[in-house]
Order: sequence, then C-alpha cells, then structure tokens
Amino acid sequence: MNSTSEDSRYCIALQPICDRDFNHVADGLLYRASGGAKTAEITDPTIATARACSAAFYEIGLQALVGDRLLFVNVCESWLAQPELMPLPAEQVVIELPRELQLSDARLQQLESIRQRGYRIMVDDETLTRAGEALLPFIDIVRIDMRGAQARQRVESLHTRPVILMAGFIENSEQLEFCRTLPFTYFQGYFYAMPASIGVGEWKRHGNRLAGLRLVRELYRGEIDIDRIESLLAQDPHLCTLMLKRVNSAAMARVQQISNLRQAIMLLGFEKIRALASTLLLAQNEPIKRMLVFKALVRAALARRLSERVPGLDRDTAFTAGLFSIMDQLEGVPLGVLVEQAGFVPELAAALLQHEGELGKILQLIDAFEKAQLDHRSLKLVETLNREYLAAVAWSREMLVLSA
Repeated sequence: MNSTSEDSRYCIALQPICDRDFNHVADGLLYRASGGAKTAEITDPTIATARACSAAFYEIGLQALVGDRLLFVNVCESWLAQPELMPLPAEQVVIELPRELQLSDARLQQLESIRQRGYRIMVDDETLTRAGEALLPFIDIVRIDMRGAQARQRVESLHTRPVILMAGFIENSEQLEFCRTLPFTYFQGYFYAMPASIGVGEWKRHGNRLAGLRLVRELYRGEIDIDRIESLLAQDPHLCTLMLKRVNSAAMARVQQISNLRQAIMLLGFEKIRALASTLLLAQNEPIKRMLVFKALVRAALARRLSERVPGLDRDTAFTAGLFSIMDQLEGVPLGVLVEQAGFVPELAAALLQHEGELGKILQLIDAFEKAQLDHRSLKLVETLNREYLAAVAWSREMLVLSA
C-alpha cells in the first residue's frame, strides 16, 4: 500500500497538560491527517500511531518537541503487542491505551511488559469502568472526562487507589475551578489550551518501502550482517537521514562526531534501528524516486572504490560522502541542513559542502565524470573511472535486486 503525495502531508499536534499551579508539565501527542485538520481523521489506527511517533521521535526529536516535559502517546491495540517499537526514553513517555481496548490475559501480560520497560500507562475512566478491576493494577494515570454526569463519583471511587488522576476535557472556567477542588494532579482541556500543530510543511517524507521491508527482515535474523544493514540503509535516504539525526540528538549524549554510516549503526544499535525502520515502514511514507536512489548508491559505491587509491582515506566515510552528496535531491532539504542534523565530522561536512580535502576531490571527480567533463584528464584516469563506475553500477543493481 503506497501513500499518495496528499498522505505525506500529515503532521502532529500537541495538547498541553498542566499541573494544579498551571505549570505546563506535559503534552498529549495528537495525529492530524493534514496541516489544517482540527481532528484526527483516523482511518487506520496502526498507520496513525506509526506516523505520529515517526514525526515526534524521529523527524523532530523529543528534546526539540517537548524538552523535559512528559509526552502522552495514544497507541493502537496492535502496538501493545510490540513494546520494542515504543518510543524512547521510557521515563518521559506515558502510553495512552486505546478506548476500544479488549482485555484478556495476553493483553495484561503485554501491559506488564510495557511497564517493565519503564513506561507509565494511562487509561480513560470509561475504558477502565468497562474493563473492570483486572486492569487497574497495570494503570498509573486515569483521565476522567469532566463532561460526564458521573465524573465526581468516579473521582471519589479512584482517589484512594494507587493511581494519579487527570481532569480531561475541561471546557470552561467553571469546570476548571470545580476540578481544582478535587484531587487531580493533571489538567487538560480546550479551556486551558487548544492543540497546536507541529512541523507542518518542514519537508516531504520519502521512503523506499521495498528496502525497508528487507531491512526489517535482516534486523530480525539470528545473525545480523552489518554490511547488509549498511547497504539496505543506503537505499532508504529518509530512514538514513533520520537515523543519523537520532544519533546526533542530545538524548544519545554522544562524545564523538559521526564520520560514516557504519559508525552511526554501531552507535545507535540494532534494537533502536529495528524500532525506527519498523515505525517508518508502518507509517507508509511516500515512495522514493527509484532512479535517484540508484544514482545515490552508485555514487556511494564509486566513492568507496576510489578512496582505496588514496592512502589514509577511510572507505566507509567515502561511501557515506557519496551517498549524501545528492541527499538534498532525495529529501527536498538543503544539503547544509542535512549535514548539520547528521552531525558529521568537520572533514566530511567540508567535503560535502565545499568539496574540500581528498574526499572533496573524489566528489568533484564523480561530478565531472557524470557530466562527461573529463576532457583535460588523462586517458588512464578516464579508463580507471569507467572500470570503477561499471563495478559500482553492478553492486548497486545487486543491492536493489536483493531488496525487492
């Protein structure tokens, strides 16, 4: 199922949550099918969950989105069975259970697994009433709909239980003052603040679904081949860019800058890459321009092969340089912005942006070769470039065939 260009315009909104002193302490993450939408307009809960998490945790980043505040994330039932896809860090995320939750022994085991990972769980009072006492031991926060006639009675029945209470759907000042007389810890509602859309129009989302599927399969194999992971990541520029941005985020607390894609894989780890790849795959972002992906792979492979002729030049860094050299065309974002977000070492950044250093010379040579501007170069160099180019093309075709 490929999304249309219209589908790629989805975004997220934040619904502020305050404490009793009106301090902004948390936010509810909301999905919006388009920038101007006022409601969720959800047709597929799984895709909506994946898209909201992808935008919040990978495109924007938790620190940039909410800082140190808590983030309440509403998930669909199918996600409860896959806690490894839940966003990190756990201590800052509250998982909101879906209202249509179906309770079973298996479901309770899934909730326990989620809590063991460090997440807190919130449920609406109506869902809790329907599910019964069996659900309560797994709940940390209960949101009570203050529009309901039984709101006060539900507060009275729960305030002695080991749960935190949130007043929800506060629509006017009278409701707010009434809620402050009750033992609520959190307050949320349109009277306090309307949801604010975030990240609308920042960039178009692209994804290579076939490579993504292959990548997820490889990541769940018993023995993971890092060479295969690197080659598959290289075929999905959006995933590659978001992974590097994630590695460069404050949450990762890195002490060294990134010089190549392989280094980023090792720093992030296979478990987090699995979560990122699976989330983007579920989000079903816009299909990538396959010819541009092929061109990027060829440039990456060619740069790596040419780097072997330059003493002291790292072949993995050369591969990353070749891959990112046309990333602006694939992502629709200025190359300078992508390089800054990726957190590359100065030498790699200078090679990409100013064609400086030995690596920059290789990129210039690849540009000249593609444009057939080698009139003043030696015949031996042209023959070498032709030979290495054909080898790079063969490798790139093999990679694309393997991902199909």
